[in-house]
Amino acid sequence: MNETTQFSLRMDPELIRQVDEEAEQEYKTRTELIKEALMRYLQEKKEKERLKKIAAELWLQGELSESKLRKVLSHEEIQDLSFGKQWIEDVLHDVRR
Repeated sequence: MNETTQFSLRMDPELIRQVDEEAEQEYKTRTELIKEALMRYLQEKKEKERLKKIAAELWLQGELSESKLRKVLSHEEIQDLSFGKQWIEDVLHDVRR
C-alpha cells in the first residue's frame, strides 16, 4: 500500500476554480489533477536535464556546434561547460608534458 501525506496548499481562488473545472471535465478529483500535473512537471524537468547532459557530451566530443548547444543550454551553463572543458584540456596538457 502506498503511503501518502496530506498537506495544505494556498492558491488563488481563480486558479482553484480553473483546476476544479478542468478536473470535472476529466472526471478526476482536484487532488488527482494536481498530483498528475506535478508528476508530469517533474518528469519533464528530469527529461530536459537528461537532454542537456547529452547535448553537453556531444559538444565536448565535437559532434555538436555551439550554436546548436545554445538552443539547449543557457549562456551561464555554456560558460561553465567551456570553463570545465578548458580546465580538463589544461590538466591533460600538463600531465602529458
